[in-house]
Amino acid sequence: MVSENGKNSLILLLMSIIWGFAFAAQRLGAGALGPFSFFAFRNYFAVIAMIVFFILFRDRKANTDLKLTIRYGLIGGLMEFVASASQQAGIAYTSTANSSFITATYVIMVPVLSLFTGRKTSGKTWFCVLLEVIGLYLLCIKESFAVNIGDVLTMICALFFAIHIILIDKGGEKLDSIVFCLVQFIVCAILSTLMMFIFEYPVNVEGVRTALVPLLYTGVLSSALCVTLQVKVQKETDPTIASLIMCLESVFGALGGWLILNETLSARELFGCLIVFVAIVISQLPDGKHELKIFSRFVK
Repeated sequence: MVSENGKNSLILLLMSIIWGFAFAAQRLGAGALGPFSFFAFRNYFAVIAMIVFFILFRDRKANTDLKLTIRYGLIGGLMEFVASASQQAGIAYTSTANSSFITATYVIMVPVLSLFTGRKTSGKTWFCVLLEVIGLYLLCIKESFAVNIGDVLTMICALFFAIHIILIDKGGEKLDSIVFCLVQFIVCAILSTLMMFIFEYPVNVEGVRTALVPLLYTGVLSSALCVTLQVKVQKETDPTIASLIMCLESVFGALGGWLILNETLSARELFGCLIVFVAIVISQLPDGKHELKIFSRFVK
């Protein structure tokens, strides 16, 4: 019989698979719709699904601050909009493997950005940053020493996802997670709709039909369902274990590109992916008295 921790780990693994294969879905959607159009309709489906989850799963007895939640949801929606829109725009110009691995670097950016909020960063984290830079160089810089515009846009995406995570952390236990996500998706839908009419008018109705499956997958499964699962599971799981499992999103992103889109990676790019993934995993390992001395040398 599977233990409660085992069940939670399996749910986290399922989330990582869904998030990972969402990169392939986004790549397919990018071929039918502009980034703002795709993101707008994706969020419409997410809002509908979140309303259902709000009715079915919201804990009205929880000690949360509704006004604070709505305020953070509005700010979070802006951060999410910039992050996801730049990711969707970038994936039209880079591979799903690059997009998934570069996006996953938010895991390292979070502690680095936390320096600006007064939190100290360990030698281990700086070591991970060094590994990340090496891995991204191998992954993104080609023989011509030119960075792909899609990679740059995805780096912007990772930066804003990192800011978004810090924002949620500051809100803490006072935030109603489901209400926060619902407000966030509504903000994203409104902003992306405005941008769609400004930059991608007239709306490509045929493109919406063509991209319906990717839109449903990313809106209902990748956004609404995974957010709801994350809210439930992370309250009952060691955060280090949860982060380690969710980091597998980048691996499943590359796998999805290979299985669905027949994308390939060179040996150099594979090695870069490996280094980035190792950096992400190391960054999530707990610090302790027996931390390897090599980590502390980077801050002496």
